[in-house]
Amino acid sequence: MIVNVGYALLGRDLDLVEGVHIEVVDGTISHIGRGYVSGASVDLRRGIAMPSFTNAHLHVLDYAFPEYESSLTLEEAVSEPHGLKHRLLSSLSLDDMARACREVFAKLLRSGTTAALVFSELPSAHRIIREEAARHGVEAVVLGRARGEVGVEGALRDAHGLGLDSPLRFDKGELAKMRELCRAEGKVIATHVAEDEGDYERGDFELALNFLDADVFVHGTHLKEADIEALAERGKAVVVCPRSNMRLRVGLPPLAELLERGVNVLLGTDNAGIVEPDLWREMEAAHDILRLSGSSVSAKEVLKMATVNAERVKALKVSSAIEEGGKANFIILDAYELGVPRSRDVYASLVKRGSPTSILKVIRGEVYE
Repeated sequence: MIVNVGYALLGRDLDLVEGVHIEVVDGTISHIGRGYVSGASVDLRRGIAMPSFTNAHLHVLDYAFPEYESSLTLEEAVSEPHGLKHRLLSSLSLDDMARACREVFAKLLRSGTTAALVFSELPSAHRIIREEAARHGVEAVVLGRARGEVGVEGALRDAHGLGLDSPLRFDKGELAKMRELCRAEGKVIATHVAEDEGDYERGDFELALNFLDADVFVHGTHLKEADIEALAERGKAVVVCPRSNMRLRVGLPPLAELLERGVNVLLGTDNAGIVEPDLWREMEAAHDILRLSGSSVSAKEVLKMATVNAERVKALKVSSAIEEGGKANFIILDAYELGVPRSRDVYASLVKRGSPTSILKVIRGEVYE
């Protein structure tokens, strides 16, 4: 397959180039060249190619009962085990779960997302999530949860790793055993931390860092400067979900501080039943938060948060950078609709103006839609 595009964001630094063709063989990008070639499989010279998205934090099952949070607090809406979400989850049939997954993954693909880290609260849903994601062309990294009678082994069954709601529900020895088991099996460890100020004060971050040794820290809304420095030193990834944090009234993530200290920051949309799983909206929110804080962090860095930064988390095994030898996972937007040819900052145009409706093609391997 050969793709002609007017513009492309190439490599892990998203270098902007004009007038290129991309050759794909067996799902891998075999060659990227300047200029156009005749007889291309996809000829979109008005398009701009960029890496597809990775939604780095997503709960899909609560899309079975959207807008359940209403005016509830974080604890009332989603806390384990008595939050409203968990009471509603317990009533779901397998058909309910499958329908929620189908609808969410269809939304993801339409918005240009081809990979997602999915926190699954129910072991019975792991296989459903994987199958529905694959059916829609989305690579789901399913993260199970030890809860109630479900131990670590049960949480990991049919899953790619652990996705804890909080390390506070476990003692240090239990967390260490989780770490050892996941490391032995090459599985991902992720956990919510410092989303709620009270949980942070009770030491959830210290447990996650020093005993669980998580690969991915989600939210981090109340992290302090010393915590951010520790994350940077240890090469950890932090997933921020600013729209969810605002919706649930827990505050804003320290986004500028994380980026300025070199932490690998990713973007997620959190609960699909509360926040529309659209990374275009999430990027714009993150960009506005950075502007509001007075940060000089560029729009390009915000794009990286939703795309190529996930590749730096080796345990995730996701690939989206448009480079020779990489997997063909990219999207093509209408550059003219977004004003790219006359834009003073193309990256900002994408972050501020991109949307599912501006996508012309989603390329996955040698399949395009």
